[in-house]
Amino acid sequence: GISAARRERIEAAVEAAGQHLAQPFEAWIAADPFRGGVRVLITGPQGFERAVAFALDEAPATITGRVRETIED
Repeated sequence: GISAARRERIEAAVEAAGQHLAQPFEAWIAADPFRGGVRVLITGPQGFERAVAFALDEAPATITGRVRETIED
C-alpha cells in the first residue's frame, strides 16, 4: 500500500492537475507492486481512459505535470 502521508501528497498533486479542466475527470490512485511505484488511472468523458505511473518519491510538481500532460494528450 501507500502510506497515508504519501497518499495525501499524491492526491493533492493529482487534484492540482485537474483544477482548470473544462470537463469532469476522475482519478484512482493505487500502489503498483510490480514496479514499486504508484499508478493513477484517469477516466473522463467520451470513454477517456489513461494511466500514468511514477515512483513513490516523485516530486508533487512532477506528478501534477505528468497527470496534466496525460489528460491533455
